[in-house]
Amino acid sequence: MKHPSEAFRSANLFDSGCGYLVVSRSKANGRVEAGFFLLDVFCLGVKDAGFHEFNSIADYQESLLDRLFRDQTPVRMTPAAARKLAEGAIGYARELGFSPGADYKKASRVFGGITTADCDEQFMFGKNGKPFYFQGPSDSPARAERILRVLEARCGKGGYHYIVAADGFEPFGAEEKNGESALTGPSQPGPAGQVNPPRRLKVSDMIWLVAEPLLESAPDYESKETILKLTVLAWNFTLLEPTEQEEMLIEIPKLFPCSDGVEMFFYLADRKALLFPEEDRVIHKVETGPASYSDVVVPVA
Repeated sequence: MKHPSEAFRSANLFDSGCGYLVVSRSKANGRVEAGFFLLDVFCLGVKDAGFHEFNSIADYQESLLDRLFRDQTPVRMTPAAARKLAEGAIGYARELGFSPGADYKKASRVFGGITTADCDEQFMFGKNGKPFYFQGPSDSPARAERILRVLEARCGKGGYHYIVAADGFEPFGAEEKNGESALTGPSQPGPAGQVNPPRRLKVSDMIWLVAEPLLESAPDYESKETILKLTVLAWNFTLLEPTEQEEMLIEIPKLFPCSDGVEMFFYLADRKALLFPEEDRVIHKVETGPASYSDVVVPVA
């Protein structure tokens, strides 16, 4: 007998802000397909995701559910509500300038045939009406700093909360330090921390922030270098007059051997317009080189 689709989430997801969502569906042969999503409902949306097949219900229970929810009893959800939760978290994060983890598209295959049209359940994102970023164990100091700068660009000073680890924290790219007072995160339980407040961003920082979702999945230095240079092209495109943009759009397809390059170009142009709509500095020259955290440094003229 075919097992019906089901979904579970971490019981403390909306208290801690972070937890797992699992959606599964069984096949006629008894195998089970499951997508799992690491959610950050306070800020980043879907941080990670995966899709796996299991030989049986028992295998799925033992290999996935028992491992992800070993410290708590998960909350059962309807598959429709689970899809609505995942897509709502992604939508919230996108408005802030963050994209879902690289494997989300693959994991979302489990949503096939599930509609949210009749789901009345509502989900609230953020914390106390604002985005709240807390530095995860896999977030390097450089990544934490970049996330804070995106939030500063989108939400403005005081428009978000955060907690980061103070020990060993350095500004992104080991950039300038100053003697001004540091902003601190909200006073609440957890690893209290502080960082130098984001101020007027360097163009190199903004270029990195625009390209970051693509850079995180780039396999090597050469790929990151290509993405950064494409970002510069997209950046300058957004600063052109409409008639100049139309002329450039004729040439853009000629620059790329496949449609993926064109899609990346428009994606990056949209991110620049979203994150830095008022920024009008034209980039005349960009160079790249190895760096410690990011693998690439981006001197910009």
